[in-house]
Amino acid sequence: MAASTIGGSFALAAFAVAIVAGLASGNPAASVLLRALIAMLICYPIGLGVGFVAQRIIREHIEAHREAHPAPDSDTSSPPQEATPNEQRDEEVIVV
Repeated sequence: MAASTIGGSFALAAFAVAIVAGLASGNPAASVLLRALIAMLICYPIGLGVGFVAQRIIREHIEAHREAHPAPDSDTSSPPQEATPNEQRDEEVIVV
């Protein structure tokens, strides 16, 4: 889904750039529109490819992060044991 969004964004950006460049150079409107449509059709697959690559890189990064920092198991079969006031805790003391 993100790949098609990136592809569409590339295509629309190419269309807009071609329109602005064509009008700024004084080309006829029909020529500008034709070239803008061609630029849009060429840039959509390029953007789609960039989107797929970005999606894969992000997915691999997320998987590597999950493997490096696993979430603790949420076993609810036994309730957590609370520390009694006499037990020492491994907490850092904050001095104000």
